[in-house]
Amino acid sequence: MKIAPHAEKPELLARLKQLLQEHPGPVATVLFYEQQQKLLALSDAYRIKPSPTLFSEMEKMLGEGTVKIK
Repeated sequence: MKIAPHAEKPELLARLKQLLQEHPGPVATVLFYEQQQKLLALSDAYRIKPSPTLFSEMEKMLGEGTVKIK
């Protein structure tokens, strides 16, 4: 997930973590902070099961086009 400078807010990131934990699965989650050009791999507690619903919710929080799966 791409974290744009406007999304670097503690309350937004706390909501994102909660959302990730509501969709447990096998896929690792990695955040990319645009401003610092820094990758951050989250712990196994934030592994997700990808779904259109989850991606839609994440993009509502972070902005369109910020979520990708590799």
